[in-house]
Amino acid sequence: MSDSTTSGASSVLDDNDVSISDLAKHIRSLTDRVDDLEAEVAEKDKRIDELEQRVDAREDKAAKAKAHRKALARKTQSCGECIDELQAREFEKGAHLLADNVDKERITVDGNKLERITKDDGNTYFRLPGEEDALGRGGAVAHSTADLLPIQRLSRYDDEMLASVTNRKPDELAGKVWRERDEAGRYSLWSTGSGEIRAYLDASELADWIRLKESGVSKKYSQELARRTMDAMHELSNGRLGKIKRQRSKDGLSYQETRLVLKSDVELPGEVNSKTTDDSPTTDGVAGE
Repeated sequence: MSDSTTSGASSVLDDNDVSISDLAKHIRSLTDRVDDLEAEVAEKDKRIDELEQRVDAREDKAAKAKAHRKALARKTQSCGECIDELQAREFEKGAHLLADNVDKERITVDGNKLERITKDDGNTYFRLPGEEDALGRGGAVAHSTADLLPIQRLSRYDDEMLASVTNRKPDELAGKVWRERDEAGRYSLWSTGSGEIRAYLDASELADWIRLKESGVSKKYSQELARRTMDAMHELSNGRLGKIKRQRSKDGLSYQETRLVLKSDVELPGEVNSKTTDDSPTTDGVAGE
């Protein structure tokens, strides 16, 4: 073998040694990286296990809290039903119970009616209609539903019941319109008067209100309904509400308009007239009607 051949073979072997060394270093580097990744995965697995344990603990705590709430709800409902039953039986015995302590929607009594009254002590009570309290607590009844004017009684019905108990549309509207006032006339439909007028309502305002509240009513028909409603309110108030004619100008035209008035010296059952020294407390209506 010639010297050149021997030199070439030696050079190839040296190159292979270098390549093997580089490969070994690369393999060690990869092995180290794999070890690092495995350690990182192991750390994450540990963290996941810890989080799963915390989730399980919270789910267990939430389940216990839910069960506790259900138990409390059952106990509260049971206590509430017991109280309702006891109150119903007391009402049937003639008791007068403070209104703040009674949920009238949950009480079942004969006739399913409770009457809200106010006594001399100024407190509001519920009772079966007309029942006298044998214990005489709170003093005498200041006013009861029977004392109220027809229009006052109608105003205490909800819309559905009001429609069912009235035979005429003006009567139904009269009850709704009366709801739209208080003793100071603060509601938008009624206006506060001055001097001898406590509160008043104009026919034009009532006609606009009817068109707003009653669907499908024309302007002309709303004016007719306003007139008839005012007549009904005068009748249902037993004459407590008066009607007057007043001159009014609009768009350069002058015409007469009807005004419904509540005078300052008129007494209304169950209401305190600020113009007098009557301190009688207010009385509500019959619950459940």
